[in-house]
Amino acid sequence: MEIWKSFVSLFAAANLLNVCLWTTGFTLFAIEYFQPMRGVAYSLGLGLIGASFVTHMIYGTAGEAFWFIFLTCVLMIAVHMVSLATQKRDWLKVARLARAGERSGKYDSLVGSIGVANTPIDLIGNVTVNDVNLVVFSERPIGVGENVRIVKVTPDKIIVEAAPTEEQQ
Repeated sequence: MEIWKSFVSLFAAANLLNVCLWTTGFTLFAIEYFQPMRGVAYSLGLGLIGASFVTHMIYGTAGEAFWFIFLTCVLMIAVHMVSLATQKRDWLKVARLARAGERSGKYDSLVGSIGVANTPIDLIGNVTVNDVNLVVFSERPIGVGENVRIVKVTPDKIIVEAAPTEEQQ
């Protein structure tokens, strides 16, 4: 028997439901490797693949189900190997950290600048510094219209403190 005919006979018992369950499940399984979702896609994918196996057992033979499981496992290992080879598992986290580093580099020049609070700052607020509106963080409350000084820029926030006005100096 030719290899193509044996491959076709292996999946002859597969119906549309079986194919849809397996395809959706395997896609969700693969998505979890390249865009982590805290195991949600992984769990749903494995559940759908399991349902696909059950429907294949109902409509096919045990031998067909074995080969179906075997080929699925080989494909799952292949997805895992591609994930390891390309090291894509944490690409979103790395991209966020890189963007945060770029942002802190962009605003580093503002350290020491004086601005005016546009909103009350109670942990978080809005200020204008050099005609630029910024969302900032302060440990102490600052009222609207008060002068603020940018003290520090970290990858995730711009930290300010109240600055004395010229009258107070």
